[in-house]
Amino acid sequence: MSRKQWLVATIVLMLSFTTVLAACGGKNENAGNKPSASAPPAGSEAAPEVKPTLKGLRNYMQEDYNTYPVNQFVEEKTGYKVKNDMLPQEKPSDKLNLIMASGTDYDFIDAMNKQDFFNFAQNGALTDLTPLIEQFGPNIKQAISPESLAGATVDGKIYGIPTLNVSYVSSGLLIRTDWLEKVGKEMPTTLDEFMDVLKAFKEKDPGGNGKNNIPFTMDSSGLIDNIMGAFGIYGHWNEIDGKIENVSSHPELKNYTVFIRSLYEQGLLDKEFATNKSATSAEKFTSGRAGVLWTRWSSIPGYDEALKKNVPDAAYQFIPPMKGPNGLSGFTIVGGFNKITFVPKSSKHAEDVVKMINALLEPEVFKGLFIGEEGVDYKVENGNYIPIEPSFANTRGQASNFVIGMDEANFVTYWQARLQKNKPMFDNFQIVNNIPKEQTHQDPLAFSPFLPKYSASSAKLGTTVNDSLIKMIVDGVTDDGIASLQKAWNSAGGEEVVQEINAWYVNK
Repeated sequence: MSRKQWLVATIVLMLSFTTVLAACGGKNENAGNKPSASAPPAGSEAAPEVKPTLKGLRNYMQEDYNTYPVNQFVEEKTGYKVKNDMLPQEKPSDKLNLIMASGTDYDFIDAMNKQDFFNFAQNGALTDLTPLIEQFGPNIKQAISPESLAGATVDGKIYGIPTLNVSYVSSGLLIRTDWLEKVGKEMPTTLDEFMDVLKAFKEKDPGGNGKNNIPFTMDSSGLIDNIMGAFGIYGHWNEIDGKIENVSSHPELKNYTVFIRSLYEQGLLDKEFATNKSATSAEKFTSGRAGVLWTRWSSIPGYDEALKKNVPDAAYQFIPPMKGPNGLSGFTIVGGFNKITFVPKSSKHAEDVVKMINALLEPEVFKGLFIGEEGVDYKVENGNYIPIEPSFANTRGQASNFVIGMDEANFVTYWQARLQKNKPMFDNFQIVNNIPKEQTHQDPLAFSPFLPKYSASSAKLGTTVNDSLIKMIVDGVTDDGIASLQKAWNSAGGEEVVQEINAWYVNK
């Protein structure tokens, strides 16, 4: 199956969620364990295999990796103990680059930024896994498609294990629907209606917060899902007239920024948004001070718990796609890889890392890691995988953070249980994902290969765009400001990056 066919199949599967037919695999108590060696001759002693403790650097999660039940599952099924550290929630790439530059004793590391991974591989900082996968990775080759492995390949060598992502809309605008009712407004369907709602939130203070009332809060970002789509902007990269263009050159960027600036100027957007951390803006929403929050649906379980505690009668949901002045609307679909796990060249246990990953990708072991035990953590009803609470949340709620590579033929089916572990999260996922196909737009670089110039400059280019947009939102939008953004972006290597990306895109 081609990448495009796979992507279409995945989206169809999600949009017809309740009709998925999934076979229920039988239990295998010995899955992932090596075959038992034959008994040693009488009078002789066989020394048990001594496996090293592996040290891993993972992406941020709220739980402690080392005490989470899945870490024990990994040890039981692979024989390897893993000591886990994790990257910070804020600016993980900065920390990761510092760690790699100063030398590291980690045996494996998860990189969320694909271009970070490519930079490390290109600079000779990673172990070539190709011969190790060939010798010790039959499950890896069976579970992960050649197309996915090609996405972690540089100069013909596999330097990482890619973990494929489900393609979906990841974020949107949560709105307090009880506030809407209190101010006598309907769910906004256009940007004009959205602004009208925020004005009502400000003037009528439905939360009773007085001077602490905030109509709309978010963290320090210049690009906001749903509002972007109303101007035909879908993330940092867009296809325009058959070419890939950066948002810095998008013809509607000024109009978009003027709209956000108007929210800020009128006191409808949090005055502190430019310095807010994600946890800060979330607290403003869950404490009952804010009426709208820009966030990811995957964060909703934590928000729901906090909001119920602080404001028991609160109700909320994502705002469906809103239309802009030209009738445009829609969301960006994220996809590609969730992360790429690599082995630093300094690791002394590359072979053991590959053996551990291979054991975790044995089909029944992967299933057990991902969703737990049938009848205990999940059940299957009419082909649908349903979590059993509270067991699923307690033992597998954060299991996706432990996954290295995917059983690509089955993980979307199993993913149902992960998605339905929290009803508010599931309901809001449906709101922003069960929308007309023409309102969804795939990131055009989701499955891009190694692009040296883009890899070297992507972080700096992204920061340049974000910082410039925030400055204009706070200080004012002018033609000179837009021109200054474009000049700064080009000076950071943007012009060469666009040429490189399009040389790949037109020939892919």
